[in-house]
Amino acid sequence: MVTITLKNLRKTFGEVVATDDVNMVLEDGKLSTLLGPSGCGKTTLLRLIAGFYEPDHGEIYFDDRNVTDIPPNKRNTGMCFQSYALWPHMTVFDNISYGLKIKRVQGMKYTPSAIDKRVNNALELVQMSGLGERTPHQLSGGQQQRVALARALVIEPDVLLLDEPLSNLDAKLRVEMREEILRIQGELGITTVYVTHDQIEALSISDMVAVMDVGYIQQYAPPREIYDSPQTLFVADFIGKCTFLDGEISALGDTLSVRLPDGQIVKGMTPLLGYPFQLNELVRCAVRPEDLHSVATSLEDNMISGVVNQVVFVGSNIEVNFNVGEVSATSLLPSDAELEPGSLIKLYAPLSQMMVLPIGGIDALRKIPGHPLYASTES
Repeated sequence: MVTITLKNLRKTFGEVVATDDVNMVLEDGKLSTLLGPSGCGKTTLLRLIAGFYEPDHGEIYFDDRNVTDIPPNKRNTGMCFQSYALWPHMTVFDNISYGLKIKRVQGMKYTPSAIDKRVNNALELVQMSGLGERTPHQLSGGQQQRVALARALVIEPDVLLLDEPLSNLDAKLRVEMREEILRIQGELGITTVYVTHDQIEALSISDMVAVMDVGYIQQYAPPREIYDSPQTLFVADFIGKCTFLDGEISALGDTLSVRLPDGQIVKGMTPLLGYPFQLNELVRCAVRPEDLHSVATSLEDNMISGVVNQVVFVGSNIEVNFNVGEVSATSLLPSDAELEPGSLIKLYAPLSQMMVLPIGGIDALRKIPGHPLYASTES
């Protein structure tokens, strides 16, 4: 297994910047996810790691080995594609064994008995024992995905690369295969890079998550940190739900005071340590719906007043949509709360849960000394 280090990676297609200023370390034996919307650059970054694309500049290391100019077949990576890419005229056994038949170890080919043993072990690992003689059209979507995973693993790669492997499956199968991938990755301890646009998928299986937008890594951290302490407005909005309140800084310090357009003052803290906030700077406060309560828990809690717009029953809770001035906000309250459209509402947000974030994403990160993007402010 290896640690993958990416240094100053940039890749363009004509005038389109697919990914830029990528600096991060994907740790040995960990499952790291590249998460973001379509077109954000996550698949491009995966293909750079695989060697299918060459970067315009920057370097890729597997441990201390610079693989930037090494072709894909020399990097010892296993790739699992979104479309499965199984050969329809081959059996399951032949699909999985293909990589072994063309791979050499110290100049020697695998013997037929060695191939048979490895393929059967791979089939057992993905719980497909006894199905080696079937063809892809005789398999369900979930089974085809297992075969594609077995084919990637049978060559014993140093790195496993998964490009949206579950996007073609229905909801139930996605959950099942997600658990299988997590089990297999845990058993093998293989360094894995996983691409997805599904937030739940990313948060549930990852050791580390890189949230991407317009080609840049907006945040790279463990899942809980990504959710609890988003560093940009994009991350806060893309991961889970957030209520956003625009305002301007009215007082600085460890606690930031923000004046809302209707005159209310809220106090909060920023997860973006090192950012140089200024008085009267326009900012956006973010609070998770579950952190807006109908009863104060502390004298320091922020009180937010508004007018109920809509009440939606969602099982054990109700989702309350309300307006703070002209700003729409959302809270998640117990289902026994009695609220109707048009009624006044007062909610309380703990100071520690009110996140104050600067307007902008990459531009804000570039202003923080020590941040991976800070050095590129002069470029």
